[in-house]
Amino acid sequence: MRIAICDDIQPDRELIKQYTETYCPNYRLSLELFFFENGEALLDSFAKMSYDIVFLDIYMCGKNGIDTARSIRDAGLKCLIIFTTTSPDYALEGFEVEAVHYLVKPLDYEQVEKALDRCRQLLTMSDNYIEIISNRLLVRVPLQDLIFAEVYGNLTVLHTVSGDLKTYMTLDELMLLLTDGEFVRCNRSYIVNMNFIAGMEKSDFILKNKQKIPISRKDKQQMKQRYANYLFSMVRRPYVVD
Repeated sequence: MRIAICDDIQPDRELIKQYTETYCPNYRLSLELFFFENGEALLDSFAKMSYDIVFLDIYMCGKNGIDTARSIRDAGLKCLIIFTTTSPDYALEGFEVEAVHYLVKPLDYEQVEKALDRCRQLLTMSDNYIEIISNRLLVRVPLQDLIFAEVYGNLTVLHTVSGDLKTYMTLDELMLLLTDGEFVRCNRSYIVNMNFIAGMEKSDFILKNKQKIPISRKDKQQMKQRYANYLFSMVRRPYVVD
C-alpha cells in the first residue's frame, strides 16, 4: 500500500506515520510512505509516482488541502483522499472532491484505523487497474471504469466513467495490459470493455450510452462469437448475496 502524508506540521506527519505503521502489519499489507509539507510538493510528485491513499491536511500554507484535492481530481487521479483538519467546516467540500474520510485533529489511532478500514475495503473492490502516463502524470485507471479506448491522431484516448484520458501509448501496448478477457479489440482503432456493450447492430457494437463502436468487417464473425461467449459467461456467473 502506497500512502502519501501531506501536512505542514511535522508532529502530525509523524503521528499518522506511527498509526499507519501499526495498522498495516495487522492485515499483512506492505507499506510505502511518502511525506510532503505542502500541496504543491505533493502535486509535483504525481509526475513520477501514484498513491493508493493520501492523508491531506486542509489548513496548510500555500495551496490548502481542498484546492490540492481539486487539482488531484482535475488531473483524473483516483487515489483515496483522507482529510485531516482542526475543524469540520469543510465537510461539504470534502464530499465534492470524493474524499473517503474526514478526520478532526487531534488524531487518535481509532480514528485512523476506521479511515484505513474504509480505504482497504475500497481498494479491494477496485484492485484491478492499469497505469498510464497522461498529461505527464502517472495515472491509475481501474479496469471497471474503462469504457473504451480509441486512436485519435497520434494519441490514444481512454474513455472512462470519470472522463477522458489521453496517452501516447499505442493500442497494441494498451492491449498487452488489458489481460482481462472482458476487453476486445474490435478493429485497429478501438478497444471496448464488453461490460459497457448493450448489443450489436450490423457492423457496430452499441454501448449502453448509445454510442456506436465500429467492428472490423473481416473480424465481424469473430467479434460476434466473442460477445456471445461473454454474454453466456455472464449468465452462468453465480449470484452472490452479501
